[in-house]
Amino acid sequence: MFSRFLLIVTIVLIGIMVVLPVGSMIVNTFYTEERFDFSTYQIFWQSSSLQSFENSFLLASLVAFACTVLGVVIGVLLGKMKLPMRGVFLILFTIPLLIPPYILALGWFDLIGREGFWGELLFGFWGTFWVLFCVYLPIPLLLSVLFLRQINPRLEDAARLVTGWGGVLRAITLPLITSVIVLSFLLVFILAFGEQSVANFLRFDVFSLESFTYFSAFYDFKTATALAIPMVVVALLFLLAEQFFVHKHLFRFDSSHSVEMISLDKWKIVLWAFLIFCVTLVVLLPFGALLYQAADWQILHEAFMKAKAPIFRSYLYGFIAATVLMVVGFVGGYLIEERVSGSRGYDAVLIFLFALPSTVIGIALILFWNKPLTNFIYTTPLIILFGYAGKYLALTTKISQTRLSQIPRSQVEAAQIAGGNGWQIFRLILMPLSKKALIVAWMIGLIFSLRETTITMLVYPPGLETLPVYTMTQMANGDPKIIATLCLFMIMMVLLPLGIFGVWKVRYD
Repeated sequence: MFSRFLLIVTIVLIGIMVVLPVGSMIVNTFYTEERFDFSTYQIFWQSSSLQSFENSFLLASLVAFACTVLGVVIGVLLGKMKLPMRGVFLILFTIPLLIPPYILALGWFDLIGREGFWGELLFGFWGTFWVLFCVYLPIPLLLSVLFLRQINPRLEDAARLVTGWGGVLRAITLPLITSVIVLSFLLVFILAFGEQSVANFLRFDVFSLESFTYFSAFYDFKTATALAIPMVVVALLFLLAEQFFVHKHLFRFDSSHSVEMISLDKWKIVLWAFLIFCVTLVVLLPFGALLYQAADWQILHEAFMKAKAPIFRSYLYGFIAATVLMVVGFVGGYLIEERVSGSRGYDAVLIFLFALPSTVIGIALILFWNKPLTNFIYTTPLIILFGYAGKYLALTTKISQTRLSQIPRSQVEAAQIAGGNGWQIFRLILMPLSKKALIVAWMIGLIFSLRETTITMLVYPPGLETLPVYTMTQMANGDPKIIATLCLFMIMMVLLPLGIFGVWKVRYD
């Protein structure tokens, strides 16, 4: 009864905030003056729309393929090889994923400019590809490192009786994480397909910009909504692929396994040099260019005076959103792990919302909540929190579900034998045992809320912009040094809570 009640409350909450707006947006595109009509969709078949869709599909496919190949290679190096400073490399590679993607594009622009061969290459398909590659490379890398820890070392030890580590990796290790490799490709593809800030800055025509432009520049809501529907279809296809090819094949986490590290003294220097080369090219060069642009105390002071209010609002919205994501995510993880009737569909809905481009979610929220009766939501930061919750709840839910799956069932059964009801077990057994996972979920919710730009830009009330939105609006005609400094503030704003979290983890682990 307790689990069923929690499921109903959670479904109603998420349904009202995000699912109903998205569903209402889709249905409204089929009606013109209260009559069933497909005419709005004719714009999709125009040559410009088809070309931008092809651009997005090709771009996302190449980014996903390149990120998956190199990400898995680096993930194996950092997750299985005895190399110095593995933790430092892991942190550095992760940074581009934690900040708004356009910041990396600006860093490369500051580094090579617009003129010459490299400048011309930057503004277009290959420049957009390279920036998105740098941004999403951490996804397969982190997933590979994480799931390598779940492989039973006995399987690798048995294989080593007949072959060396090269054969073990090819025949045992990599096949065991095939589902993770597929998941990495799907995740990078769907995120790259929906990303529009990098393409907008680098002047490359992608499909997500079509809907955003019709909405923000022409105020043509009907056409913008119709152009959002193909992105909904792509998200649905992603959901189907995840359910059929990945979900059933992901093994449960087992914290009892220890990773058997490979010692390659002969190749250690070569592999370490390769990692240094990659991290310099992907991370250090663009961020170094931003730092060079902002290396002026007067510029720093001027930029801070302009940015202090958006920084405060970013943290305020982020803290509240992270708390909501942590609480609702833990409840959702509990329901999915307990396999409550209906929780499987709830899980699929969360994955679908995560796969939806931010542009689609933002437009859906505006069309649904921008009405006289709901202005108490639409004209306040609540509308921003609704967007954050819908977009990133899948992440905190999966973190909570993973932790709950590691708790021995015997502890729950012992509490039931002692007479504990569902609420008491949830509050006194599961929550205390999941304390670290709750903190991690809160931190993930905070980081992704801080970096979110598109949803915030579409729905934020006037005068209440966050730092990513303020920085992006300044990029149109602002001082390049001020803009570079604002980007550095954005990076520091994300790294500060991560640093505090790292100190806490080292101290209390």
